Amino acid sequence: MITAQSIKQTYDRFSSLYDLIFKPFLEFGRQRAIELLKPTSGSRILEIGVGTGLSFEYYPRDVEVFGFDFSYGMLRKAKSKAADSSHCPVKLAQMDAQSMAFPDNSFDYIMAAYVLTVVPDPEKAVREIFRVARPGAKVIIVNYLCNKNKFMSVIEDIFHPVFASIGLFTLKHDLPSLLKHYGAQDIRIEPTSFLNLHHIVSFTVPD
Repeated sequence: MITAQSIKQTYDRFSSLYDLIFKPFLEFGRQRAIELLKPTSGSRILEIGVGTGLSFEYYPRDVEVFGFDFSYGMLRKAKSKAADSSHCPVKLAQMDAQSMAFPDNSFDYIMAAYVLTVVPDPEKAVREIFRVARPGAKVIIVNYLCNKNKFMSVIEDIFHPVFASIGLFTLKHDLPSLLKHYGAQDIRIEPTSFLNLHHIVSFTVPD
């Protein structure tokens, strides 16, 4: 079972190699997610799980970004990118997606790229997203979705315990159903990344 400690240890350990290994496969998803986000001038954006800060270069200049990550190693890399390659003001902190230190109704836009698969309790994280989002806020989540193909589902069953045990990510969750449970509106899903292994899920927080 994936745990908070295993997640932190894994991503602290591999933070120096993250860009080299994952950027070629996951960068398009981040870029496309911000294109779909379409933040308006002066808006407040929350990025959950900023990782090493690979998305910073895609934000427009006239917004304010608040980002956090659970791994200090990843966050250290993000701070460097915030200073060197960000077009807009970026404030960073170390935080748990399952318990955010923000007041209710704080953000106009929220993005979480490749995050909910590494959260021990995705439902807590989704509940927090709805709590800190302002009514009518737009949310973009880039995530692995359970495969409906029977063959791929068997593969997931085989590899899920391995990935979860080392704190890399978990494959077992039903994100669309979870979002509907909390009242997400206008849910749209499109495939992204290498072999379409990930999907961009966009929705609006109810008024």
